[in-house]
Amino acid sequence: MKIIYTLLIAIGLVAMYSILNAGNVNSLLRPIFPDPAYDLYVAMTSSLIVFVLGFVVFFNRDSQGFQNLIEMNGDRIRQLRNEGRTDEEIADSILAAMGSSRGYKHNLAHKKLVVYLAQFE
Repeated sequence: MKIIYTLLIAIGLVAMYSILNAGNVNSLLRPIFPDPAYDLYVAMTSSLIVFVLGFVVFFNRDSQGFQNLIEMNGDRIRQLRNEGRTDEEIADSILAAMGSSRGYKHNLAHKKLVVYLAQFE
């Protein structure tokens, strides 16, 4: 993850610089790209890479949060499974304990929690 954060910062700085200095004759990009028309391509490409890396960071944080939630409630999950409860019922009970009962975010969290519960032993 440290590599991804480092790339995110480095490429983000390139994106910011290329956007703010697009077409500037004294730009630091001139030795690499003599034609100022390439500034637009550098800005677009670096911005796209920053977007993709940001998505990777978001997805990783989201999945770690659900995994931590399941690990913290591991004993209770095992107990509920021994009582014959399904993963959907366990997910509902965890979300209810967190104060979530309905709505779009509840439904999304429920679906993700069921997926992570299926992987939990």
